[in-house]
Amino acid sequence: MWKSTWLPPSQTFVRDQLAAMTRWAPLRLGVRDVPDALVHADRAPFGPGRVGRAAHRLSAATGHRGVYDRVLRERGARLVHAHFGTSAVGVLPVARRLGLPLVVTFHGYDVTREPGRGAAGARYVERLRDVFAYADTLLAVSDHLAGRLVDLGAPEHKVRVHHVGIPVEAAAPPVTVRDGVVLVGRLVDVKGPRDLVAAAARLPEPYRGVPVRVVGDGPLARVLADDATAAGVHLELLGRLPSPHVAAELARAAVFCGPSRTTAEGQEEAFGIVFLEAALHGLPVVAYRHGGVPEAVVDGVTGLLAPEGDVDALAAHLGSLLADPARAATLGAAGRARVLRDFDVRTQTARLEEVYDEVVARAAVRRYST
Repeated sequence: MWKSTWLPPSQTFVRDQLAAMTRWAPLRLGVRDVPDALVHADRAPFGPGRVGRAAHRLSAATGHRGVYDRVLRERGARLVHAHFGTSAVGVLPVARRLGLPLVVTFHGYDVTREPGRGAAGARYVERLRDVFAYADTLLAVSDHLAGRLVDLGAPEHKVRVHHVGIPVEAAAPPVTVRDGVVLVGRLVDVKGPRDLVAAAARLPEPYRGVPVRVVGDGPLARVLADDATAAGVHLELLGRLPSPHVAAELARAAVFCGPSRTTAEGQEEAFGIVFLEAALHGLPVVAYRHGGVPEAVVDGVTGLLAPEGDVDALAAHLGSLLADPARAATLGAAGRARVLRDFDVRTQTARLEEVYDEVVARAAVRRYST
C-alpha cells in the first residue's frame, strides 16, 4: 500500500482499512513519515527537511529506481494500492517498471482541488492521465467523486465506487442526557466551521446559548474563536483528540453539524467519513446538500440537509432538532442502522480484497496471453 506520507492523524480511514485486512498482507511504502504518525511506513526513506526533499526530487526524477524495487520483490508484492491520486502519480513509475498492477483510491481534494491549481494543476492532470491509462482499477469514495473522475478523463469502465467504512465496534456508550452541537474535523474552509458558528448565532431562544463543541485543529481555529466571541456563541474548541475521546464527544452531543462547502479553490467534500462516525453514535446530522454529502447523509432519514451556503436554513434545521429530541433520536437511530448495515469497515475491506483478487487475476491473464 502506497501513500506519500505515513500517516497523518486525520487519515484514520487508512489505518482502519489496514487493520481490517484478513487475506492480504499490506506492505506500507511511501516518501516520508509525518510527526505524530498514526501508522509508520515499512519503508519511507526521505526525511522532512530540505535535504530529504531534495533527495526525494532526485529519486523521483529517476522513477525511484532502486529505492523500492528490492523490498517489493523480496516481499512478493502482487499489486500496488495507492491512496490519493497525488500519491499515485509518484508510485506509477515503480509499478510500471516492476509490472505490478495498480489500484488507486481517490478521496476528494486529489480530484476537486488539485487539478485547479494553475500550471501545477495542469501538470498534475497530465500525470493523472498516465495513471488512468496504466491503472487497472480506480476507486472513488462516492458516486459524486466517480463522476468528477470521469470528467477528468478517467475511463468509465475502470472507475468503481468503494466506501472505506468505519469500525462499527468503536462507538462509545451514549450518555443519558445528550446536549449541544458537535463538529469533528480539520478547521479548514471545506469543512465549513465558520458557517456552524454563524448558524449557532441565529438559533432562537432558548437554544441561543447551546454549547457548540469543535473537535479538531487547523488554520481557522483563531478565526473561529473570534467569530464566536463577536456573535456571543458558546464555543468550545477541544483541539485534536484521540479516537476514544472523539467517540465520547459524539456520544454526548445532541446533534452533529458538518456544513462542508465548496472552497474558493474548488475543493469539495467527496463523502465524509465523519458523518458515518456521528451516525454510529446515534446522532442526527445537519449539513449542506453539497458534493458527496447526500450519499453519507440521507435527507429526512438520517439527517437534514440545507442548500449549500444557506446559513439560515442550517440554523433552522439545528433549531428544529434541538427542539424535538424525539425526532432527533429517530433520525439518529436510522443513521446508526444504516452504518451497521452498509458501512462496516470489515465488510468493506473484505470487498476491497476481492477487488485485489480480481485485479491480480486479470494481470495474470494479460501475462499469459502475451
